[in-house]
Amino acid sequence: MDHNNEQLLIYKALLTATTSLAQGKTPDEVLRAACDALIASSKHICLAWMYLGNPDNETIVPSYAVGRASKYASTVIIDRSPESMKGPGRRSLATNQPVLVRVKSDTTFGLWREQAIQHGLAEALTLPIGNPGKPCRGLIVIFADIPDYFENIGNEPFLAFSQLATVALEQASLKLNLEEMATIDSTTQLFNRRAFQEIINREYAQAVRSKNPFSLMLIDLDRFKLLNDNYGHAIGDEILRGVSEVSRKLLRANDWIGRWGGEEFLAILPNTREEEALNIAERLREEIAQFSIQLNQQQIKTSASIGVSSYPLDGDTTDFLIAAADAALYEAKKTGRNRVVAAKEKQEIYSIAAKINSAIQTNKLVPAYQTIVDLKTRTTVAEEALARIIDEHDNPIDAIHFINAASELQLTHLLDYQIISQTMNRCALNIAGGGERIAHFVNISADLLLHQELVHSLFAEAQAACSLCGIDLGPTKPLVLEITERQLLGDIQAVKAKLAPFLEFGMRLAVDDFGSGYSSFQYLAELPISFLKIEGSLIMQVKDKRIRKIVKGINDIAKDLNLTTIAEYVEDEDTADILCDLGIDWGQGFLFGHPVI
Repeated sequence: MDHNNEQLLIYKALLTATTSLAQGKTPDEVLRAACDALIASSKHICLAWMYLGNPDNETIVPSYAVGRASKYASTVIIDRSPESMKGPGRRSLATNQPVLVRVKSDTTFGLWREQAIQHGLAEALTLPIGNPGKPCRGLIVIFADIPDYFENIGNEPFLAFSQLATVALEQASLKLNLEEMATIDSTTQLFNRRAFQEIINREYAQAVRSKNPFSLMLIDLDRFKLLNDNYGHAIGDEILRGVSEVSRKLLRANDWIGRWGGEEFLAILPNTREEEALNIAERLREEIAQFSIQLNQQQIKTSASIGVSSYPLDGDTTDFLIAAADAALYEAKKTGRNRVVAAKEKQEIYSIAAKINSAIQTNKLVPAYQTIVDLKTRTTVAEEALARIIDEHDNPIDAIHFINAASELQLTHLLDYQIISQTMNRCALNIAGGGERIAHFVNISADLLLHQELVHSLFAEAQAACSLCGIDLGPTKPLVLEITERQLLGDIQAVKAKLAPFLEFGMRLAVDDFGSGYSSFQYLAELPISFLKIEGSLIMQVKDKRIRKIVKGINDIAKDLNLTTIAEYVEDEDTADILCDLGIDWGQGFLFGHPVI
């Protein structure tokens, strides 16, 4: 057996399997996926079995087994006898440490030796899954068919994989705990979002069966943050309670309303077509505008923007109907607030949204990688991952055709997550396979930073990818998080705090589109930026003397701050030469290569 080649195959297989772990909805699904991945990683791993439950149970038996020697797992019964307590399974759970045993020579394996040898098992590695003190603990035991297999290959890939499985197990357990929480929002006494989602699904199923229409109203209180900031959260909560009471009184007996999140409410109007729903929404908007609460001598008032969508006119799934109402609400906000907008005004966006959701579900959302070169040597130093959708004819659709719709429908976080995750796997596989160590730029939006559960998941994937690539990368990691100036507008400290785990881990930060009209040098002072990507429209005009001076000024400032400058949209040799003369470090554009999937 070629140990190095075997190790590389295992690294690749386990890296590919990380996504299936994150997709486990329950702890049991997570550990089953882990067992399947371990078996798939090598022909020499002939059995993986799992246990999930209380480690102090009187009897532990495998709840799932996979591999050509899986029949052996049916003979395993680990009780609390003195012999079993010395065995690798009990020891691993008690110490929360992996245990490696050789079937023929390790005395603690005596109880199961004869059956194990008959099934061709030579060596076992136990991997505890889960954190001590938590009620949900697991154990995965993997067997190899040749002696000293794990010692020769090294335990590192399996230990890193078990750590990732622990993270996935904790996330799945948390999901189950959240599902068991109360269904009523404590502030408004309305259904909370989780409970209301079930109601939406039920009403949708009823509408499909009966072929009756129904409508959704997504209601958002205008400038609610200002009210909270000016008068305090107690007043904000009183406003939320008042608006919920106004809504309950106006809506009909068969209608539903719940708190969707923050200052947002969602209402379901069964057997209601769009025209009638718009009339109800308009009456509700007027009632909310007339509502006020007394604070000392002051009347505090609010208003609401409302987006309305209807089945089947605006979508044939609950997700599309909610996204349609959300897009209509966004339009109401954008065009002045205190308005009601129907989803039909944004039909083009919904069709694009359908393509986005379909692409995510069918793995047709993929990165296209564009080369970045050193302008002096013209050698490749990095690449940027750009989102593409593969259409029904297997042709790539550029992000320019769907990114604005994704932003309006607040789907950007899903795009970012998929592209970053795939790029991390590409980076790790490249390094594990002996490829060149280059930087990998990925775009990260403010929308993704708002979804902390995805941020945490990406961070766990990054840690696992770096462990599984099999090389000590040192303090600086290959991944570069790219954020635009427009995304940075707002609370810099909040952005910095959300990015902190990645930056402390060794990832670097790049500012894209610098010089696009939102420039604030305060960002350069307050954020640990390593790269400055200069706005492409400036680069395309760099042959103009005035533009050249602007680009030189940006580069001079960057050099004083020890930042690497990158010019985008470099499309001809003259532009590249000018940029090189100005001292720009790196270049990106069609001159050096088109994005490639």
